Amino acid sequence: MPIQWTFQNAKEIRMEVQIKAKGLPAAKTLRTHAARRIQGALGRFGHVVQSVSVRLSDINGPRGGGADKLCRIVIEMKNRSLVMEELGDDMRRVIDRITERVQHNVGRQIEKLAAINRKLMPEPALVPIRA
Repeated sequence: MPIQWTFQNAKEIRMEVQIKAKGLPAAKTLRTHAARRIQGALGRFGHVVQSVSVRLSDINGPRGGGADKLCRIVIEMKNRSLVMEELGDDMRRVIDRITERVQHNVGRQIEKLAAINRKLMPEPALVPIRA
């Protein structure tokens, strides 16, 4: 069952987060852990990030082993989407690793957009002031 959170910062900027956990024991605590990590990683980017979808799953099911825990995050920003996946044997560590990567990559995307905007902005014309 998906759980939705709406995080709101001091500037009244909202970010919709939907988290689904499939085939995992302690799914509720994992969803809560993922929500906290997403809020910490992306809270300051709320002016650009519109929604986040997180899917937590155990690829091999209960009898599997090894690196079979998958976390997939889809981030919808104002003008682009970012999709990332992380695989490991411990879901909490997988969530921690992917949220660090997400924070870095979203920050990098915002920097790229800012650089493009600076290039597109015309230089202000200097006009002499008459005394």
